[in-house]
Amino acid sequence: MKLRKLGVFAAGAAVAFSACSNTPAATGGASKGTVYFAIELPQQGSEKAASDPIINGIKLAVKQAGGKAGGYTIEIPQSVIKDDALNGAHDAQTGANNMSQIVAEEKVIGVIGPLNSSVAKAQIPISNEGGLSQCSPANTNPDLTKGAPAAQLRKKANNYIRVVTTDDVQGPAASQYIYDTLKKTSVYIIDDTETFGKGVADAFEKDFKARGGTVTKRDGAPKTTQDYVTIMTAAASGNPQAIYFGGVTATGGARILLAAAQAGLGKVPYVGPDGINDGSATTKDSFLNLAGDKAANSYSTLAGIGTFDGKAKFDADYLAEYKTAATGYAAQGYACAQVFLDALGRAGATNPADLKALREAMRVAVTDTSRTYTTIQGKITFNADGDTSQKIVSIYSFDATAKDWKFETQVDYASK
Repeated sequence: MKLRKLGVFAAGAAVAFSACSNTPAATGGASKGTVYFAIELPQQGSEKAASDPIINGIKLAVKQAGGKAGGYTIEIPQSVIKDDALNGAHDAQTGANNMSQIVAEEKVIGVIGPLNSSVAKAQIPISNEGGLSQCSPANTNPDLTKGAPAAQLRKKANNYIRVVTTDDVQGPAASQYIYDTLKKTSVYIIDDTETFGKGVADAFEKDFKARGGTVTKRDGAPKTTQDYVTIMTAAASGNPQAIYFGGVTATGGARILLAAAQAGLGKVPYVGPDGINDGSATTKDSFLNLAGDKAANSYSTLAGIGTFDGKAKFDADYLAEYKTAATGYAAQGYACAQVFLDALGRAGATNPADLKALREAMRVAVTDTSRTYTTIQGKITFNADGDTSQKIVSIYSFDATAKDWKFETQVDYASK
């Protein structure tokens, strides 16, 4: 797999800000009624930095669509914006409880979220049973959609899609970058033992070894870990040329980097997945904010597109609306909302008898494998499992001048 920088998506994303106006999304005349798009994301501690841009992206898409689709008025009341964080970090059981509440609200015809794959694993059986369309802007664990593990989560027809690619792509993309671009042939791996963190680290390790790289040591440290310095001191004895962390900021990302610096590994490249790409150094409790100047040699991936035709306009519109820059998965939140707007336009055109029928028509429309969605990320389709046709991973480095993540390149695996 050769790393290459992609061009913009001139064929599809240029019309992204019409909120899929080539569909029956926006209609005139009297409203058929009010429906809700729910949002389910962690909104405390370090994970608030990752979730806020997604929430903003969703709301911006709905606003730019005029708040209507398929003849219905769309609202996102605070009552259906659920927080799955507990004690400052995502919690699967809290997420499951939230999903039960969301499914019970008859006006909800779609939910965007969650952020974390471990929470999705707990939620999908509930949203699936309720026939509620679910779009994740950030879930990347392959087991949510592929093979026997995914089959165990769904007892009814599929209701779940995601607009990001999976960790069997994201992990190897980081491996390729470390080995081919940074020219590092040995690595120490540590993960947070969770569904996402361990999964992406497993995929990274497999690919790194296949390239001829050496793993000097691997550890699993849960988010409750109190002493990372001892762990990193032991890791330093192996003299790794790089460190790979599988997890998110809230489950140890910055704390592990700070401990690595204490252990003498401060100049070694520190690479993590999208879980640490959660804002600039001025964003409270983000990875870069917590890591401070120790982030100098940090890199991160995003399991989605980093540059696209229309990005300048999106960034400008987002900044004008929220007085802050769009970061992380803001565009992916916008894309999930675009998919829902498009699907609601088609579902509404079937003239469902009631909200229950509308919810099912929405689910059918969202998961239609023949539908090509025109989104801010370009033109995408979803397969029968709910995975996107777009298999792009973006690579970022720390910009010491801007104190922010700097886009380096993106890797397209769709044709590989």
